[in-house]
Amino acid sequence: MESEKNVCNDKSFLPNNPILDKPPGNCEGPELNLKNPNTEDLSWLNDKSFKKTGLGAGANCDPMQTGQIVQDSNNPDTQTVYRYSKAKRGCDEAMIDLFRNVIVIDENAKTFPVPIIWGTQEKAVAAILQENLVKDETLVVNRIRLPFMAIVDNGYAFNTNRYVYHKAIDYMRDPALGNKPGFTTSEKYERDTIFGVARGIPIDINYTLTIWTLYLEDMNQIFEQIITKFSQTAYIRVTGVPWEVIVKLDSISNNLDAEPGDQAIRIIKYEFGFTTESFIPQPIVRKKAILKTKIDIVDGLNENDISKVMLKIEEAVKELKC
Repeated sequence: MESEKNVCNDKSFLPNNPILDKPPGNCEGPELNLKNPNTEDLSWLNDKSFKKTGLGAGANCDPMQTGQIVQDSNNPDTQTVYRYSKAKRGCDEAMIDLFRNVIVIDENAKTFPVPIIWGTQEKAVAAILQENLVKDETLVVNRIRLPFMAIVDNGYAFNTNRYVYHKAIDYMRDPALGNKPGFTTSEKYERDTIFGVARGIPIDINYTLTIWTLYLEDMNQIFEQIITKFSQTAYIRVTGVPWEVIVKLDSISNNLDAEPGDQAIRIIKYEFGFTTESFIPQPIVRKKAILKTKIDIVDGLNENDISKVMLKIEEAVKELKC
């Protein structure tokens, strides 16, 4: 009895190269023959010199990955818009603004805003003390300005779990416009140029918020205001980042001392650790929109018909240029 064979599925329907989104080709280097990647260059085998430079060159020619923040004036790319997005600066400002409305209430029900600055603990201590010193050489402090807050970033991380390939372009289609691209401009005709944006480079930025108070009641009030901002995440907005940017509360620590001593001034300090899941915007893709189409339906084409069709196409192109 003939044994059964494991017959594979017919793959004849697959294209010759199933990779539809091919990576960009290699760049032409100063000493490298990379114009045709399919041609193997073995000239280096005949090089008997001992040169130590000119042996490598960058080969990342994707315009979205050049790392530029300004357009190259010598070789401008009309399909890519480069700019300095200031996304990191915007994220820092948003984190300060997130805690700008913190207050404390005294025994007379009067509210006092708690100031916040951008800086390390050392910079915060200097800001607290520098305007309170007696104008002599004793460096005596009249009073300590507390409560006080300071926030600073202390690390970045590339988040691969949130990464989306930059070929996935979003043209900001608006349902109110019939699902047409919403990010457009009018260079010659109305909405004749459309722009698309990629997801961007996902980065996690770590921040540390430090709080100093003289009284535990002040710290309790500040703690309650901060903790209620996170359930479980808080949200910030950054110019140039159209995606949701969230802030996660990672840790809370304190230096509470039950017995500070008779001579020491008890300073209560809390530290909050946050992670902001933001994006670094990539270059903007610029495309020309199709504003008008003409369709001719014919039964067949001969040489004369082809000439007529070509003439109509040329006239249509001239009409669009006017």
